[in-house]
Amino acid sequence: MTYERGVWVSLFRWVFRRPDPAGPGARFGYSAVTTPVFIAFIAVSIVEIPILHFLLPWRTVQVVAFVVSVWGLLWMVGLLGAVRIHPHVVQTEGVRIRSGFTVDAFVPWSAVAAVRTRNRPLESSKGVQFEETADGLIGKVVVLGQTNVELVFTAPIEVGMARGPLIELHLWADDPAELAAATRVLVG
Repeated sequence: MTYERGVWVSLFRWVFRRPDPAGPGARFGYSAVTTPVFIAFIAVSIVEIPILHFLLPWRTVQVVAFVVSVWGLLWMVGLLGAVRIHPHVVQTEGVRIRSGFTVDAFVPWSAVAAVRTRNRPLESSKGVQFEETADGLIGKVVVLGQTNVELVFTAPIEVGMARGPLIELHLWADDPAELAAATRVLVG
């Protein structure tokens, strides 16, 4: 139910251009690689609705299929809205790493030792991943099976993710060099 609510709230905020509740700061998106996928699914759904209407001979089934199809279409638009309205935010106190409405990790600048850009394809495309290493736990906020920015911490820290404490946090940004430059200015 929480996920369903998040989709509909994201759709509402995106359609009605409600401001990002993250507060002030430089925003860095992560939706450039996923937007074409979302648009393809949305386009297929738009085409599917009238085709399904003509293929189904029973009126009741047509109505049920129409309602379910429109719900699915709006749901996909809501997911696209979620990745658009919840960008990563570089603030004076720290950086917020986000993934739609499901991840909102805050890292204070005092905990950041280094920021690196490194394109890293992963075996799994799961949105949030954790890797156990000899030094500790690395968190990964993944987009289409890859990350391209690494935040290395001075010591293990809880950042508000499902597991922790983390020694590093890897993420994807549409413009990793720009995000890294913005963070390096504030890290020092």
